[in-house]
Amino acid sequence: RVATSFSARQFNLLITNVPGAQSQMYIAGTKLLETYAVPPLLHNQTLAIGVTSYNGMLYFGINADRDAMSDVDMLPSLLREALDE
Repeated sequence: RVATSFSARQFNLLITNVPGAQSQMYIAGTKLLETYAVPPLLHNQTLAIGVTSYNGMLYFGINADRDAMSDVDMLPSLLREALDE
């Protein structure tokens, strides 16, 4: 609650890493293919990125305030380019 009560923008970006299972998982007998952590935006926050590892892969969940970051649609491709380097 304390974090959500800030009236001024205290920070713009939150990144969190959530380690996941490193072997194949199933839900009700169905293979789980991907998993994404999508952190909520706090009051006046611009961007939140959740990174999850699962079964040998990394997955990125992105949540953004479009009013503060109108070009957020470019972020996934820029992130992919940076990781490919």
